[in-house]
Amino acid sequence: MSLFHVVITGLNRRHLTELAPKHRVIVVGHREKKTGEIEVDAYLSPREAQWLKKHGYGVTRLEEVTAPARRRQAEGRRGAASRLKNGRYGDVVWGGGYLTTDEIEQAMVLGEKNHGGYFERIALPHLTWEKRRCHAVRIGKGESRKRTAICFIAGVHGREWGGPDILVYFAIRLLRAYRGCEGIRLGKKTFSAAQIRRIVEAKDVILFPQVNPDGRHFSMVHHPWWRKNRRRAPRGHGPKSIGVDLNRNFPIMWQFERYFAPGTVQNSRKPGDYETYVGPSEASEPETRNVMWLLDRFPNIGFFIDLHSYGETLLYSWGSDEDQSHDPEMCFMNEAYDGKRGRIHDDVYREYMPAADQKLAVRLGRSVADAIRQVRGRDYRVEQSVGLYPTAGSSDDYAYSRHMVDPKKAKVLSYTMEWGRSRASTPFHPPYAEMRKVMREVTAGLLEFCLRAA
Repeated sequence: MSLFHVVITGLNRRHLTELAPKHRVIVVGHREKKTGEIEVDAYLSPREAQWLKKHGYGVTRLEEVTAPARRRQAEGRRGAASRLKNGRYGDVVWGGGYLTTDEIEQAMVLGEKNHGGYFERIALPHLTWEKRRCHAVRIGKGESRKRTAICFIAGVHGREWGGPDILVYFAIRLLRAYRGCEGIRLGKKTFSAAQIRRIVEAKDVILFPQVNPDGRHFSMVHHPWWRKNRRRAPRGHGPKSIGVDLNRNFPIMWQFERYFAPGTVQNSRKPGDYETYVGPSEASEPETRNVMWLLDRFPNIGFFIDLHSYGETLLYSWGSDEDQSHDPEMCFMNEAYDGKRGRIHDDVYREYMPAADQKLAVRLGRSVADAIRQVRGRDYRVEQSVGLYPTAGSSDDYAYSRHMVDPKKAKVLSYTMEWGRSRASTPFHPPYAEMRKVMREVTAGLLEFCLRAA
């Protein structure tokens, strides 16, 4: 079946908010034009597009994505074969296309071998459903629980191939520069050798490049649009019911029917839901628990970014509703507001975030966006996570919520970064020449984030 990348317009904002939770459209993001009109970025079959047009929506096709996505898979196979044949090994495996799931793991092995004095490879405790052992790394010379740690994760969604490659590239540039006592130049953005030393010697940088290796492998080899992990289908269900959306499985408002107003959240209880099945219970998935374990393993983590694609935005908490900073009692822990959350642009409920946290989140986000802009001029917007509709069970809101649920835990200022242009071909996994440019600009943003996070 053909699948099209489209732009959808509607009668009004309320009309558009029904696309994901009510009509189960694959909505990726939205943009508000200067005229006030909202454009929704989405994926549809021709039949779905026809249905939406009949119900008053405007649908503009940008690209038929099935054929070019298959080309990306073929390019990946050729690149992997070339690397195997030519033995392109240095600090890490590199060159010729997206790294395979095995090569991402091999990159961390080589990093430990070549940068052992300031690189620690960490085996995560929970095997994936396909029995893969995941690893994270810590980059930092020496060790102190008193120094700030910054955590970057990627590869939560299988089809977003570039996130793991970004973190491998980020590690390459940082490690090589530190070893060589050199600075880093990315476009017009430069980092001095002294700044690189400050990152490696005064902070811990925690990287989890590939949270969902099963899903990524399945996407790269079999089904390019696969998003979820590879949890076995429940008894009596077919292959369409395989998998859980890991970014709806974290223990933050996971019981969305209780917390939110009816029909507001995109999350689904149906295993066969292609996009947002939340799983049989909160934190049911080993990949989810690996992220949670990592946050517990390093209690000095104070900052967190989950890399996703696409849309060129840096999103800060919350994703559950619009933020407010005047009423601490109006928060996700207060049962009095159950069933009232999630209606965007109303005054019934808004999620509490201290003004100082919001101010810091925006300031840090803008510094990241400025660094990215200096590489090739791309403008990343800094916005609150909630958009046309709320989300629940996401990694960034979970990371930020931990200190509110348990005051003994450190506050973790958290973001989701949506890397990459929406108008690039196959934007979840763009042509590799474009992906290399994205890797450079995002690396500049992450390096700036490491310098400023404190």
